[in-house]
Amino acid sequence: MKIVKYKLLTGTFFVPIIALSVVTQLYILIPVYSDLVLFIKGATLNNIGLLTSLFAIFYAIGFIIWGGLSDRIGKERTLSIGLLLLATISFIMPFITNYYWLLICRTLQGFCAASYPPVAIAWITLNLSEPSKSKAVSIISCAFLLAGIIGQWFGSLMITNSLYPAMWILMAIYIFGSLLFFYHTPKKTHQENSSNMKASLFSIFKQLPRVLFSKKLFPIYLCALIVLLSFVTLYSILPSNNIAEYIPTLRKIGIVAMLFSLTASYLFRHIKPVYVLTLSLFLMTSSLLIHYLYLNEQLNNIYLLFISHFIFIVALAYAVPSMITCVATQSAIEDRGIATSLYTCILFIGASLGSFLPIIFKSNNLILFISICIFIALVQLILLNKK
Repeated sequence: MKIVKYKLLTGTFFVPIIALSVVTQLYILIPVYSDLVLFIKGATLNNIGLLTSLFAIFYAIGFIIWGGLSDRIGKERTLSIGLLLLATISFIMPFITNYYWLLICRTLQGFCAASYPPVAIAWITLNLSEPSKSKAVSIISCAFLLAGIIGQWFGSLMITNSLYPAMWILMAIYIFGSLLFFYHTPKKTHQENSSNMKASLFSIFKQLPRVLFSKKLFPIYLCALIVLLSFVTLYSILPSNNIAEYIPTLRKIGIVAMLFSLTASYLFRHIKPVYVLTLSLFLMTSSLLIHYLYLNEQLNNIYLLFISHFIFIVALAYAVPSMITCVATQSAIEDRGIATSLYTCILFIGASLGSFLPIIFKSNNLILFISICIFIALVQLILLNKK
């Protein structure tokens, strides 16, 4: 009974809090680039952005490796090791004032941070009952979404002329999480997986094509690529358009709408996650098209813009936990770690493309193109459900 209560408390409270602190690292430096240049030797406004870019690249790469590793040495042990390494690097970072050494640290930090999101989700699906599992997935999905805003706010608040306060506060959370999972690591995990620990990295990557092109999972992965891509692209394009003055209001609307992901677990009790995802993609396509019309000054009723933006973010807030649940339930138990890792990797590859594409294609038509891509993802999901 105590173990059940521990797992429920961990899955619905501690895991999301730690998730928020981990994903915060991805966004924490974005609002303070101009401050970092003042006390990081060798940093300029032209190269400072690499501190986030390289973090994101190795963050995505790390998902695959850590997810596969967790299938071999156990979820608790992987989470404990990953958080301990992340805490160690976060402790060291404030002492570094050279840009290139800091760049190396951010690269390692991104790789270690990748140990948490996919493995934590896999831990939830393996250790919680069905109702609690859906609730925990909804909460952790909300944490992932809110990190984009809270992470930037935390960075702007804590980082002025030093990285000490921000990194060490986060380090304390990582140490707590590492000890939490280490203390509850099953003793039999090492014995059962001793032979698997000898598995080569090649064997992990060997699973990728089979999992990626699985008939059940590939349509979900395609959706994952498009969902965050559309969100990041939209917010990257807004500042250079005629509705830029409404961005603060749109962000406030977005924060409120993101909280709807917390109700996903209740929705899943009445509607299958794959149906929720289908409806979410439809709403995202429709609302994104309305944004496109505003960006091209074909609509000017500002209240319609606010409503469509609310619908878009709510649809996004339901799409993310829906995809996580679909991947977790439709993948084989022995592949669950790598399947979840691959999903998270693809999700953040989409986010990276979302910030990169507007630089190449400086046109509002990019929003129209992405709307079409979401519609295509919607169609292939419907066809899969029929089969």
